[in-house]
Amino acid sequence: MTTKIVYVVTSDETDVYLEQALLSVFSLRKHNPNAYVELVVDQDTDATITGKREEILKYIDHKVVVNIPEEYNKLSRSRWLKTSLRQYIKGDFLYIDADTIITDDLSEIDSFPFSLGAVINAHVPTSLRKNTFYMRKIKKNAPEEGWKCTDETPFFNGGVLFVKDTAESYDFFSSWHKTWNDFYKRYGRHADQAPLAATNEQFNYMIKEMSGTWNCQVARNGISYLAKAKIMHYLMYERPPHPWIFYNHDILNEVKELGYISDKISKLVDEAKSSFDVPNMIISGEDMEYMEYLKYKKFLQTPLFSICKANRRVFSLFNNTAKLIQKAIVLKHRIQGLL
Repeated sequence: MTTKIVYVVTSDETDVYLEQALLSVFSLRKHNPNAYVELVVDQDTDATITGKREEILKYIDHKVVVNIPEEYNKLSRSRWLKTSLRQYIKGDFLYIDADTIITDDLSEIDSFPFSLGAVINAHVPTSLRKNTFYMRKIKKNAPEEGWKCTDETPFFNGGVLFVKDTAESYDFFSSWHKTWNDFYKRYGRHADQAPLAATNEQFNYMIKEMSGTWNCQVARNGISYLAKAKIMHYLMYERPPHPWIFYNHDILNEVKELGYISDKISKLVDEAKSSFDVPNMIISGEDMEYMEYLKYKKFLQTPLFSICKANRRVFSLFNNTAKLIQKAIVLKHRIQGLL
């Protein structure tokens, strides 16, 4: 495989982001032992890669240290690095988020002809997610940010990006970084996917859609791609509840404590596609409407869930009440922020 694999990490001893990357690159090496891997970090993160935290260096080929202005915090520094990757990495590369498990050979990526490739966010068109809290927020912000987000807008997940070494990809990343930085400084929005979509619009929708197997978002409609998944993405911020074993906090906590991948966790990596808690159930189609604001899997086993499922009016009553409570909480936080 000639395409490089690239990870970005901003981390210190108080988090598990470096351990995430270690687990991901460990899984990568199981299926792609000869891959060339580059790790991109900021100066503060680099200073902490000592002692047990040096374990990750055994699995990478090259470390790139980028000095970032101190005005950026740990979260925004990771986006700063990610959106500017093209200027630090030479050649074709596949960027992979740290909260992933690699489950197959990735060498097919060498044959991809396009300059930029990604997987649709949540594996479904924007039109099927337009009522989610996430997409409503994106659509609400888009006009003031200067771009359009409609039901037809291709909205990609930034967790896995194929980037060819072309003039177009350099220009795209330059604009993406500028757009992200603008959104962050003007509105305090550190996320990179809305700026990615805005940049894609600017470049006449340059990003080509890749199969969901390259970024199987397990908790977001990823089951259709699970059998042939090459990269499984567990979306750190969406940790429990979810039956996939890698949403379990104990795994990364063990890696952090030991400083290396134990035989037990190595076996879990080998069995990643089948490591799901039981009992579990599949929620799909119209039933997903009931899950939009329901965050705890135990709810599925209660009489309230059965009543809501059987009677849409009851569901609407509870759902609308939940919306009002949610708005009240947001308003409370805003008021507290002004005090």
